[in-house]
Amino acid sequence: MFKHVYFGLVLGSTLLGAVGLVQSFHTQGLTQKIAGVIGIGGAATALTTLALGIAYNNQNTDLEREFKDKLEDNNKLKDRELTGLKLQIDELKSRIKVLEIDKETNLKQISDLQEKLNAKAEEYLKIISTKDIKIKALQDVVDTRDTRIEDFLEKSREYTSTFFSKRYDDLDNLHRMLQRALDENTISPEMKESFIVRIGDIRNLKEELIDALKEIKDLKITSFNDVLAYIFKFDNKFLNVKTRWKDVKVREFKSENETLRTSLEASIPKSDARARIRGAMDEVDERITEKYEALLLNNNSIHSQLLDLLEQRNLVIDDLTKQNEELQKPLLATGKSDYAQVANRIAMYYYENYGYRLDVIQWEESETGYSVLYATRRNPGLTETELLPHNTREQLAAFTNSLQGTLPKFTFNYQHSTVTLEVILRKPAKKEQAKGDIDKIWVPVEKFENYVKNWERVRITAGSTGGKSPTAKNLALAIMKQRKGQGEIKLYDPQDGSKKDYWDMPKYGTTHADNVTGMEELCDLLDQRSKSKGDHPFVLYIFDEVDSTIAQERENNGYYYFRDKVTYSLKQASHQNIGAIYIGQACDASTIPGMSWSDWNNAVQLHIGANAGIWLDKAKTVTPEDKTKLLEQYRKIQEYCDRKNEELGLDIFTDPGAYRFALAVPLTGLPKFIQLPDFDTYDYYDVMTVAVATHNELISSVIEPIQEKVLSSDALLSVKCPHCDSTKNKKNGKDKATKSIQLYKCSDCGKGFSDNEVIS
Repeated sequence: MFKHVYFGLVLGSTLLGAVGLVQSFHTQGLTQKIAGVIGIGGAATALTTLALGIAYNNQNTDLEREFKDKLEDNNKLKDRELTGLKLQIDELKSRIKVLEIDKETNLKQISDLQEKLNAKAEEYLKIISTKDIKIKALQDVVDTRDTRIEDFLEKSREYTSTFFSKRYDDLDNLHRMLQRALDENTISPEMKESFIVRIGDIRNLKEELIDALKEIKDLKITSFNDVLAYIFKFDNKFLNVKTRWKDVKVREFKSENETLRTSLEASIPKSDARARIRGAMDEVDERITEKYEALLLNNNSIHSQLLDLLEQRNLVIDDLTKQNEELQKPLLATGKSDYAQVANRIAMYYYENYGYRLDVIQWEESETGYSVLYATRRNPGLTETELLPHNTREQLAAFTNSLQGTLPKFTFNYQHSTVTLEVILRKPAKKEQAKGDIDKIWVPVEKFENYVKNWERVRITAGSTGGKSPTAKNLALAIMKQRKGQGEIKLYDPQDGSKKDYWDMPKYGTTHADNVTGMEELCDLLDQRSKSKGDHPFVLYIFDEVDSTIAQERENNGYYYFRDKVTYSLKQASHQNIGAIYIGQACDASTIPGMSWSDWNNAVQLHIGANAGIWLDKAKTVTPEDKTKLLEQYRKIQEYCDRKNEELGLDIFTDPGAYRFALAVPLTGLPKFIQLPDFDTYDYYDVMTVAVATHNELISSVIEPIQEKVLSSDALLSVKCPHCDSTKNKKNGKDKATKSIQLYKCSDCGKGFSDNEVIS
């Protein structure tokens, strides 16, 4: 709107002045004076409008230049101070890293430098805060109305009033001149009517100028457009008057031309008159054309200059706007490192999506990833809820390429207006545990035998293929070795013949029904010995698959006969020199039908491998502090065994010499981890050969007083073992089903056979 009014007023006033001046050169008398006044008035209006426009543009340009200079000075000062502080901070970090090579010697210097580094970081943040305040002040200058524009508009009001006053004086002089000519009767009668009309027009214009002067003093000017529009409005009225005068003059010229034409036709040839008129008209047209072209060229030059100035103004405004937008963005890290790029990407993510300004201060790599320190002074008081709306943590995990299963975490420091983003990229490196360190938290295999020698009632658990049977065998033989083989081992194995049968000793039962029978025998023996006091030989029972036997009996028979016998044996066995090893899979007793945790409190519990962690997790007899300590030991021992097995290429499920461990829960005291010996550490015949015969005789004399004693003479020299061809065999009672088939047991391989299998 400003451009249209401005250029319209300039062009209209210029044309008005040009036409008036041209007419003044080609007319005579009073008409020449009127044309001269009109020409001078139009030219004055054009020049005044042009001067006001240029002054307005210069004033606006000066304001923009001053604001730009302030921004540039502020940015330069900020960059110099921040660069100096960054250099000092980097120097302090370098000195700290050098001193950290010998921390003990340079501990005090490191502490002093660390305090200086913290002070510099605080100063760095203060400078950022101070400069942000200055930037905010400059922004307020942009947003706040400047009074210099109002001052300029007020001056424009004064210029316009002065211009109208001078215009009024010119019209007043013209009015007096015309009135004096009319009063002195110095004009022809034909011109008198025209003079009266023009005097009336001039009087009306003077009255409108008086009203305009009053109105412009009270006019509310908000922009330069108001001034231009007001001047343009009055000049339109002046131009309308001039147009009416021109029409009257044209009619008079036509009348005079008609008279002259008639006169000329009578005095000179018509062709000569036309030639003279044509020549005069051509001359006038040529002069008007020259004046118009000169005026047009000058106007185009002014128009071009104004366009250039406006273009420069727009460029400056755009540049300042871009600079202001850049200043509003968060400070970013320099460099091309991946960590710096990620830190910058996160800062821009929060700025573009939420309007938060997180200024990157530094990033630091750690053992498991890295952390980024952001300043939040321009958004103080940010909370985790504000920084992590919806699924922002998942977005940050994608930005930072966090380790699978981990999410970045914010830590706030409201005292310093900072927030730290911690990112995990990798798992911590496993710290290799030396054997000496592990030996401090478990019973090493060298002390295994001495640690278990006095155990009598033992509950052994492990998962499938966890090594329960080989461990039970080693445990049983270690206990018997401490007794110098004095006693007997009775093994009941419902898994006889399976591919996981690692037993290398005689078996007294091979089914779940045999398990029930053997447990009944154990309880009967307890009752007999309780009635018959004396020095009874030691008997160690081993029951495999106890959990399955209890569950199967419950499912098939609907009662807990076997379970009740197990509970009875746990309470009474130690009083009668009888031992028992119960083998199962579940370390959680509550998963065994009809059993509870308290049922096993009368037995040492040995939980192998992963069952140790499960038992600790569910244990109710261990304090939280002790449980935490034991679980930490469990983790270290598990890592040690895994590493050793991996180094040696050993499979914990198949290799007898693999590293294994268990948690021993004693009858009293805290649980303790023990290292388990290799599967083949103990040999049954090496341990038990010393007194097998004597033990068998003693036990048989108590259990079966009427049974035929097995003597060395009972062994049939002609009877050979079908398994190993050994002739060292002995009778082992009659078959329970037929009551007639003789049973034998080989002293070499320990396996049993009957008459039907004898090799003669």
